[in-house]
Amino acid sequence: MSSAKTWFKIVLVLIFLGMLGMCAIAGAGVYFVSQHVDTQRVSSGGALKQFDEALARFKDQRPIIEIDADENVRKVRDLADLPTAPARATNLVVMAWDPDAGRIVNFTLPLWVLTMGQKKVDLGIGAESLDLQRLNLDVKEIARVGPQLVVDILTRSGERVLIWTE
Repeated sequence: MSSAKTWFKIVLVLIFLGMLGMCAIAGAGVYFVSQHVDTQRVSSGGALKQFDEALARFKDQRPIIEIDADENVRKVRDLADLPTAPARATNLVVMAWDPDAGRIVNFTLPLWVLTMGQKKVDLGIGAESLDLQRLNLDVKEIARVGPQLVVDILTRSGERVLIWTE
């Protein structure tokens, strides 16, 4: 009889430890997102200023990929043709503006996170998904070429998304 009680206690402890582990993982996820996502209300003029400041670091550099208002994708520069940068890119930064909500979202994602599981970048933004996987961007190549302007999108409804590496 005592053997059954011992096994019951062991099972209860394992269940408790499993639940504690799941809570720790959920807490780590919430902490990660809180450290990498910044949302703020801004006027359209303020959003334009933030986009101009972000683009200023790339001066006359064209994005690697262009997406027009009809969501047609055109690769402007091939990553394989770009030289290896002295400093590798470590983060993928997404800046998205929603004029209807008057919000701008800045999202920084370490590139090492993108290498876990998939070899291509697949990033969901807002209610609709911006599928970078169909753009055929290899995370290792993005890191190799260093800081680059990846995508600059302006939709017909005025939404804007800027993606770059740093």
